[in-house]
Amino acid sequence: MIQLNFLGALATVGASGVLVNTGTEKILLDYGTKIQETPPLFPLPVDGRPDAVLLSHAHLDHSGGLALFTKTPIYATNVSTPLVELLLRDSIKISREEGVQLPFTSSDVEKTVKNFKSVNYRVPFKVGKTEVTCFDAGHISGSMMSLLNLGEKTLLYTGDMNTKDTRLLEGADKKIPKVDILITESTYSDRDHPDRKNQEKELMGIIRDTLAVDGVCLIAGFAISRIQEVLLILDKYGIDYPLYMDGMAKKATTILNKHKNLLKDPNSLDKALEKVRYISSPNRRKKIIREPCVILTTSGMLDGGPIVHYLKKLYDRQTCSLVLTGYQVEGSPGKTLLETGRFITEDLNLDVKMFVKRLDFSSHAGRSELFKFVEKFSPEKVFCVHGDHTEEFAQELVEKGFDAVAPVANNRIFVIQ
Repeated sequence: MIQLNFLGALATVGASGVLVNTGTEKILLDYGTKIQETPPLFPLPVDGRPDAVLLSHAHLDHSGGLALFTKTPIYATNVSTPLVELLLRDSIKISREEGVQLPFTSSDVEKTVKNFKSVNYRVPFKVGKTEVTCFDAGHISGSMMSLLNLGEKTLLYTGDMNTKDTRLLEGADKKIPKVDILITESTYSDRDHPDRKNQEKELMGIIRDTLAVDGVCLIAGFAISRIQEVLLILDKYGIDYPLYMDGMAKKATTILNKHKNLLKDPNSLDKALEKVRYISSPNRRKKIIREPCVILTTSGMLDGGPIVHYLKKLYDRQTCSLVLTGYQVEGSPGKTLLETGRFITEDLNLDVKMFVKRLDFSSHAGRSELFKFVEKFSPEKVFCVHGDHTEEFAQELVEKGFDAVAPVANNRIFVIQ
């Protein structure tokens, strides 16, 4: 008998966490935060200490609560360790600046990071009696899907995944053995992504148009894998203009480039970085925006980071542009800007005159890919999590003949015989 306790990411994006009780082991699949909330929301607490955590990838909505488990082994790919440390330390810094008290300290982060155990794709390992094999999820560098062999049943947890190749990474590994129980992300279960090449061409058009009128093009993205993906797009089309990188993306790029074996082309970042200059001081930020240029920077939802500085300086310049390269969570400054034309934070309320556009460079599988993934493995049971439309997705799967359910707050514990 197997018990699945869904602790977070229930009919929403953020705060992922699933506790698998095999009867002999308690294995925690991710433990993240919903960082857009103040204070950040965590999954439901775990009763007792789990025997292990399987971390799908470094993003805070999957890793942000790991520092609560200072004595638990955490299995992840080797690149995830420094990325998680980077993000957790930054979350503590930001929370301190905002006057928010997190339930862990820098010392807890240090202890947690020491518990990380590196795993390799397609190389099985044991957690107690449970055999685990991890597969490339194609989402960000080092992201993994975990296949648990539970004896008579197998369980696959996708975490976040992308089944299509990008400039930076190869798509998810689909050569996975039989899957009886599938726990799948559902972020884009309600829609497909636009054609990627058309999005790339639109980005380049915005850059050309902005530079042609001596403007500055700001490109906001997530520090891990998104900014690097955009950098490779720019390199593909030819970089013949001043290009700068700012914010946490600098450290993240260094980390990703130390794990070249995980990139689709191990030398791609080295080549592109020859055209980039890093910004390391406020004075440099002031100086570079005096001339036409392109700036890659964090944060992707405009809720902090250097992008705030640049917007304060450029918001009323119609010759400048802002490109958002990723998902904008409801209530985030990025989402508000797209809906109202105003950049609103606790301290700012600016009427933005810049050209603003959101382009879709998502690293998640779209609607069609999610259905194809489920159909390929044809599992006995499907659990739909991590999405704003999980219940609709589950119902559509039921109509296709699958035994599917979307766990919700009052229906989140399931027993598998």
